[in-house]
Amino acid sequence: MAITPQTDLFLVKCPLQLSNKHQLTFNSKDEQFNYFRSLPRLELDQISYIRKDNVIRFNAHIDSLLEYNYCFYQNENYSNKWFYAFITAVEFVNNETSEITYEIDPMQTWYFDYTVEDSFVEREHILVDT
Repeated sequence: MAITPQTDLFLVKCPLQLSNKHQLTFNSKDEQFNYFRSLPRLELDQISYIRKDNVIRFNAHIDSLLEYNYCFYQNENYSNKWFYAFITAVEFVNNETSEITYEIDPMQTWYFDYTVEDSFVEREHILVDT
């Protein structure tokens, strides 16, 4: 039985950084999705299933992908879960194929699956120039 490709992928220009020093908060999954979808983006739909091997290979020239630093995708045939990820590398495979390496952003991917209890920063160190 063949499975029709039903994965939606968005590549976006996002202010988030892999270091997770700054994160965004949202009141709902819709608000979260709409924010990321409002960013400058490249949208690809009906692509093959994205596995959790941290590599996405698809038909696009590398020059059209270099400006993006973040992505989010949903494998519709298997789940309605959106996965959010940092793009860590874009590599040239050939003139018509590029490979994106990504790392899942756990904060955004599972933002509504956990509860943050009341907390505070007891002590924080900063770099001081001397």
